[in-house]
Amino acid sequence: MSQSTETVLDPKTCVDNAKVSNPDTNYADHSQVTWLNDGIKSLVVETVLPNRGKLDIIESVELNELELRFAEGTAYNPNTSSNFATAVFTLPFNFPVDIKSLEQNISVSTGGAPFAELVIPKGPTSTDVQQRVIHLTFSDVPFAVFDDQHGSFQQFLASTTMSTNQTMALSGNADADADTAVGLLSLQGIGFSINTAIAGLQGLTAKPTLVTSLDVNHGFPDYLLVKVNSSLFNPR
Repeated sequence: MSQSTETVLDPKTCVDNAKVSNPDTNYADHSQVTWLNDGIKSLVVETVLPNRGKLDIIESVELNELELRFAEGTAYNPNTSSNFATAVFTLPFNFPVDIKSLEQNISVSTGGAPFAELVIPKGPTSTDVQQRVIHLTFSDVPFAVFDDQHGSFQQFLASTTMSTNQTMALSGNADADADTAVGLLSLQGIGFSINTAIAGLQGLTAKPTLVTSLDVNHGFPDYLLVKVNSSLFNPR
């Protein structure tokens, strides 16, 4: 197209003519607008990300099942397992986050100084992305009681045995692998400090003890050997 006339040099006229002669002309062909591309590449925008302070990402933890397995040599280091634990979390941005795995270091207390520690190795989790609830399990993790806190642990066990519910304070840090719209992210050092509760054994009196058999097995000069089979109801 000749550019020797005033009409052709008018930008609006050029656009109008192009619309008429070729309505499918692509005006967003950025590869041809080199001056604009170069300008955008050199553009520097200064901004400030506001400091919102320390975020309480973990809102609550529910130990819906908790098993402590004692053995003679592990009275203060019993293996702990759970097949049903959940954690509710929140984030300051509104896009889906799927927590794929967690690693946790948890200190346990009941109102005073921590008396035990759970170091849960990295393991897979499932997440209700919409509700932001993490479902996790762990198995055979030592409930490591501190050497100077045996008395506190004994009191914790006694209270759990006799009460309907036993409250606990859990604090520590967690590392998570999170699947997001921009890929898999590693989130390190997520601090938390929350209160939770587990169901107590109610002194094993929630239902009467059921004796199913009783056998006077043997007599001795100063006592009788009696063998009894009975069942105790675990309210949990």
